[in-house]
Amino acid sequence: MIDLSRLAFLRAVHRHGSVAAAARELGYTSSAVSQQIGKLQREAGVRLLEPVGRGVVLTDAALVLVDAAVSIEAAREVAWGRLEELAEGPTGTLSLACFPSAIRGVAAPALGALAGAAPGLRVQLKELAPHLGLDAVANGYADVAIVHDWVHDRTTLAAGLEAVHLADDPVDLVVPAAHRLAGRRTVALSETVEDVWVTDVSDSICTRWILDMLHASTENPRVDFRAEEYASQVALVSAGLCVAVLPRLGRPALPDTVRVIALRGPVPTRRFMVVHRTATSRRPAIRRLVEALSDQAQSGPTSGASPAPPRPG
Repeated sequence: MIDLSRLAFLRAVHRHGSVAAAARELGYTSSAVSQQIGKLQREAGVRLLEPVGRGVVLTDAALVLVDAAVSIEAAREVAWGRLEELAEGPTGTLSLACFPSAIRGVAAPALGALAGAAPGLRVQLKELAPHLGLDAVANGYADVAIVHDWVHDRTTLAAGLEAVHLADDPVDLVVPAAHRLAGRRTVALSETVEDVWVTDVSDSICTRWILDMLHASTENPRVDFRAEEYASQVALVSAGLCVAVLPRLGRPALPDTVRVIALRGPVPTRRFMVVHRTATSRRPAIRRLVEALSDQAQSGPTSGASPAPPRPG
């Protein structure tokens, strides 16, 4: 008789290609994972892993068990959804993966409202980058993820996942309060090519857009600052050192030492989505969480959202 709980260890090894990486994901020691795989191998009566270099690959027999584990998990989720439909109101525990600015701009206020409206539902949140959130949902380690792509750079979802569009999130120009453009309501980004800039450290579409614009307009653009966190970028702008563009959703509270100006023309726009597995679509708890996140996203940014009006004079 196979202990089905051990299949999770086999799936993790298959996903990562090594026992050590699977152990890190599952929160176990490598020895514990190896022991569980060994017990599963004895129960199945077939060899499950083959060493390859520093990692392992699954045998054909192991892949049969992985496919079975996926089917079992999907059936469990469908059954759980039907049971929830019989209950009075959403109950149980959900896991939500979310990237930092979406925690501030969407998840935190939505979960606060949901806690009062659905007290029988518990939501556990873990901060994960969008691509890691997608992987967590696809592999059953999170029930729901808030992710983003860009309107002109769409993400392709894996089979078995569904997405609900939450909101489009354009960027604005953020400048020091004493900046020459600080009193403007709108500005073309071409007016900032001589400024010193701060961008994030990743190669996001927004950063590429800024750099392409600068390189097309000036031979030696000044991108003197690179900082991933929006709060750090705001601090640099507030100190009068540079300008930045920031999305609206999840933007940190802005000090009175900076001004926000709407950009004219086509600008990079993030597309917020909430993703869950298709097999969980009938669960009232999933639907209620998605509704709460959607309501919050549609209500608009929670801080630092609107371009500031021009100063007198």
